[in-house]
Amino acid sequence: MAEFTYEAIDHQGQRITGTSNASSQDEVIDSLISKGLQPINVKKLHSFEAFLEFKRKRINQDDVLYFTSELADLLEAGVPLERSLTILADATENVDVRKLVMAIRDSIHGGKSLSEALAKYPDVFDRLYVNMIKVGELGGALPGVLKRLAEFIERSRQIKKFIISSSIYPCILAFVGIVSVFILVTFVVPKFGQIFQDLNQPMPFMTKLILNVSVFLQEWWWLIFLVIFSSILLFRFQVRKPEGKIWWDDFKLRLPIVGKFIRQVELGRFARTLGTLLESGVPILKGISLAADVVGNTIIKKAVQELYTGVRQGKSLSLLMKKSPVFPSLMIHLVSVGEETGGLARMLLKIADDFDDQVQSDTKIFLNMLEPITIVIMGIVIGGIIMSMLLAIFGINDVSF
Repeated sequence: MAEFTYEAIDHQGQRITGTSNASSQDEVIDSLISKGLQPINVKKLHSFEAFLEFKRKRINQDDVLYFTSELADLLEAGVPLERSLTILADATENVDVRKLVMAIRDSIHGGKSLSEALAKYPDVFDRLYVNMIKVGELGGALPGVLKRLAEFIERSRQIKKFIISSSIYPCILAFVGIVSVFILVTFVVPKFGQIFQDLNQPMPFMTKLILNVSVFLQEWWWLIFLVIFSSILLFRFQVRKPEGKIWWDDFKLRLPIVGKFIRQVELGRFARTLGTLLESGVPILKGISLAADVVGNTIIKKAVQELYTGVRQGKSLSLLMKKSPVFPSLMIHLVSVGEETGGLARMLLKIADDFDDQVQSDTKIFLNMLEPITIVIMGIVIGGIIMSMLLAIFGINDVSF
């Protein structure tokens, strides 16, 4: 199968464009004629051209959120789907988003459903998104499903932006501290070392140590960077292997603070995804299967996949969670209550909100602690370097002339 672009004239005499997957150019032409369209131009779209036409990375999460929320509002107001997409394409200022929306509209005009049109762009609309749209189409509740998707994307976006924005200052602080130490050791300290050597001044142990480190960095800095770079490449190569990734994910979960944070993020994402799917009418088995795709940690993903196997056998979700050390007891109890009351979707969304709130709270506390710790460590290192130089300077008075 290859992808083709086409231009055709419809029965009203209007020119339309679009894309189609087919095994040959003739198949595309026959398909257009069968739909009552008069083909003008059919061209095979090579993979490189497709990449240039729709560079997926240019369409970010904000663009997907805009598309989802605006389309939901238009459909809820009773505007037909094709016209809604035309309005969205005209309203957006992003050229790439406009091209994407127009291509989706052309696919729908060519007889495809919205979910089928979106499925052609997996780097923009993931499997979860497409399947929820498909459920909304089958159930006749597309505007409501789009609104839930918009809420889901917005919440995920807020958590991600909070973590990134909260990490900026500590990262800048650590970077400035490391650069300051590097400049001191490689440029300032050698100047003092030369003075001490010219005076034949006996130096304290700390001063000798700092000077030796300075000499080593000046002569072998390239080796240090080479070792670090090679280590990073080797590490990334190892964790890409299945056994390496399993070990690394398990190691991260065992870390005192980081492990708890990762568990909260992953389980919160799983609970929100599954809750949103169930609330939209997706069967629980399909929901668990889709929710497993959003889990990045292989240990937690394996536990979720075991839930799928157990539920398929007719077992209770909460009872299956009890058998796994991955799920905390509070989450298990709340899921059990949701199953008993028939409000599992609502309870899962509440669990996700609790996890997200806890992640934000823990992140804020951790970063508030990290700032003074970074300052103290950099102060000790820089202060130690300065003190080692001062000790040698104070010893100059003992030099005999």
